[in-house]
Amino acid sequence: MTEKITKLFNADTTPHETLSALIPALGEALACDRCLLFLRHPGTGMSRMTHGWTAKPEYALQREDHGWQPQSPTLIHDDPMFAEALRNPEALFIDDIENADPALVDASYELKHFGHRALVHAPIYHDGGMYGILEPCVFARSRHWSDADRALVAGVQEKISPIVAAYVHEECA
Repeated sequence: MTEKITKLFNADTTPHETLSALIPALGEALACDRCLLFLRHPGTGMSRMTHGWTAKPEYALQREDHGWQPQSPTLIHDDPMFAEALRNPEALFIDDIENADPALVDASYELKHFGHRALVHAPIYHDGGMYGILEPCVFARSRHWSDADRALVAGVQEKISPIVAAYVHEECA
């Protein structure tokens, strides 16, 4: 884990402040175009994209924020990566959505809703519940995710888990 990111986890800050600083730091450390954090309450299914960072304005996710909303009842069927995240806490490292296993990645869904070409889809689990997805991504090209990238994401997944759970319980009560 980078020194900058390690310091964020050791800072005396609120969950919101930590996540607000972490998402851009992670996007920059991974040299991504965008890094998003989608959170959900595992008990109620309420969800929201809470934090995001983009390297350029054109990489912003074009979606209105309506606050915490019920998770779409078709999301598990529409998005195989989300369905996998509910079963498996391991991050998926997708080098190229166009060449990925179609059982895990629906390339047309990804392009339509997110526009990215390569991504990390990293579930955030705490006490057995899936609280969200951390999603660094790249747009115009494929991307090989290195061992260092994988180690960084795994470290962040582990450290972020209690912070995300606290944030969800504070914000989505």
